[in-house]
Amino acid sequence: MNRTHLRRDKFWTFDIETTTVITAVNSGNVTRHGLIWSGQFYDGTDYVQVRSLEDVIKRLNIIADDNKEESPYKIVIFVHNLSYEFQFIKDFFNFEKVLCTDKRKIISAETDQLVFRCSYFLSNMSLDKFMKFEGVPEEYQKSNMDYLKMRFPWTEISEDEAIYCKNDVVGLHMAVKHRIEDVANCDINNLPLTSTGYVRKACRKAVTANKGNRYRFIKEKLDKETFLMLHEAFRGGNTHANKMYANKVMKKVGQRDITSSYPFELLTKPFPTKFFDLEPYTKREFDYYINHPKKWATVFEVAFKRLELKNINATPVPYISTSKCQQLQFRDPEDEETDSKKAKLGKVDNGRILKCYGCSMIITEVDFNIIQNQYKWEDMKVIRCKVAKKKMLCKELRNKILEFYFNKTTLKQDETSPDYDPDIAYQYAKSKNMLNGIYGMHVTNPCKNDFIFDEKTKSIKEGYLDDEGNFIEEAADEQILLDRYYASYSNFLSYQVGIYCTAYARASLQEAIDLCQNKKDPKKKSDVIYCDTDSVKFLHPEDHEADFEKLNKRKEKEAEKHGAYVDFNGKRYYLGVFTNEGIANKFKTFGAKKYMYRLKDKKDIKITISGVSKSKGKEKLKADCTNNKIASPFDIEKGYVFHGIKTTSCYNDLNEIKYYEIDGKRVMYASNIAMYPNSYTLGLSADYDYLIQKYAEKMEVYYD
Repeated sequence: MNRTHLRRDKFWTFDIETTTVITAVNSGNVTRHGLIWSGQFYDGTDYVQVRSLEDVIKRLNIIADDNKEESPYKIVIFVHNLSYEFQFIKDFFNFEKVLCTDKRKIISAETDQLVFRCSYFLSNMSLDKFMKFEGVPEEYQKSNMDYLKMRFPWTEISEDEAIYCKNDVVGLHMAVKHRIEDVANCDINNLPLTSTGYVRKACRKAVTANKGNRYRFIKEKLDKETFLMLHEAFRGGNTHANKMYANKVMKKVGQRDITSSYPFELLTKPFPTKFFDLEPYTKREFDYYINHPKKWATVFEVAFKRLELKNINATPVPYISTSKCQQLQFRDPEDEETDSKKAKLGKVDNGRILKCYGCSMIITEVDFNIIQNQYKWEDMKVIRCKVAKKKMLCKELRNKILEFYFNKTTLKQDETSPDYDPDIAYQYAKSKNMLNGIYGMHVTNPCKNDFIFDEKTKSIKEGYLDDEGNFIEEAADEQILLDRYYASYSNFLSYQVGIYCTAYARASLQEAIDLCQNKKDPKKKSDVIYCDTDSVKFLHPEDHEADFEKLNKRKEKEAEKHGAYVDFNGKRYYLGVFTNEGIANKFKTFGAKKYMYRLKDKKDIKITISGVSKSKGKEKLKADCTNNKIASPFDIEKGYVFHGIKTTSCYNDLNEIKYYEIDGKRVMYASNIAMYPNSYTLGLSADYDYLIQKYAEKMEVYYD
């Protein structure tokens, strides 16, 4: 999509407040709709508040008309989480362009005069965090408001509510203005659309300065089959809980985190270049490539028969995920008595395979190395295979990554110090975000479909533009999208780099997992309790100090070899080492992305439960402790309910204007989003619950 030239001297911020009402109940099915009771606008000088959907549309049209008279360029209206406001206003405007990542995830939307931009995509932060990050004065930062209270356009609002409404747009305007002042020429036209746009722009400038990198980029072009194989082989971080310790309170838990895990892999590892088919091939050829992983990348589809772990006690994190398997079969065909459900029991560990009759998957040689260390099998067949020579990333990109790490390391301050400088803190946070954005930039899918706004249905349709510019409402052939991706001079990143970056990071984490075997157990039972992408939690930390020292020495040596370090104030800072994050006095996990812990000598708990707000979750646990519903946060079990802890959204696409009547008055509404509180119940899948109970009978609880 071509970028529109934007008006530089002025921009608006816009927000709405809504109430959700029940409009119908039929056979137990509840119909809800969202009604606008306030709309706020701010341009840096004038603040305007209106109180209905009609007035919101009128105000937006006034802004458009004024801009037509004042400027030849379109004017920007920033909205934090544009996807929400867009649903309420889409029926009333003709949108020429809509940029989104999904039909309901809007980055920007343009009319003939207005350009709506999403500041959430720009910042990748909540509004509260975005304001704090950009140094917005505290009095303008987001405060709390009771969203459950019913309000309508005629409802009298309190002074606090009025301030809340105003601060949302005034504070957002200040935050965006600060961002604009930080880009080239303080020009809004140079502001990226998304948070990864900052790092992408900086890296593109560095990489394209060397024309040889464009030649390499084209030379490493993927064909359709190779892309689809790599896409299937892609996995994120390795996140899992040890079945033997799940649902138990563990004490004295060690914690180690990898310093800048993904940047370390990008700086120190070689990556695939141009893939070619290994076909036909012999086992000897295949083994040669697999056994030379420093020189050759191998992506292949493989089928296993009678696969199982070698030592279940010594494998806290089984590597093979059921979600990455094809033709997964647990029941032996010769076993006619056991049904498929029963055959699966005890063979799956929260989505990880312990044992199966057969399965197939697409993996890299990095994955295979871990699999063959953990599993054994009766038979293995390679179905198809691609091979590529490996090469380090171009020096321009590696230098840029190191520059981000240098800034992050050297700008870090002690917040309690009298010399603490907010401007330096901002630059530190910015550098940290740039470093973190490196990975996201590399795993962007090059085969993304296009989206258009259909004026007839007032909906977003997915498809692609053909060579004549006609929109085809169907998924494009991946080869067409790949050709388009490589033809664009704005693209410079090879997709295979992102796939291998995560694979290398999983292998680095696996090194730490393998270190943490119980020193006293003859069956080599693991002390690992939990791991997540770049961190590992384990028992008996004192027993593993020396092991981690040795591992870090190896990592430092690797970092030295490839320059993955910075020197500052007489000290050398390495990427890739496992830093000690202290001892957790108590730790409890219920599975992946579900855990809580309390650091030694600290009263406050840390909670991470996917689907539950950290702050609201802590408040709920503290309230239940105060009300004697539970003695301790660590007492919660399967079935515990976090009441009203999250919000459910219901999208309503209407083809006509409707009215809701209450108190003898009418409220107009069109397409909208209904939002209402919902509860989260802590649960375990039936398979995982069975497995935990099975191993609970075998395990002694560690309290030493």
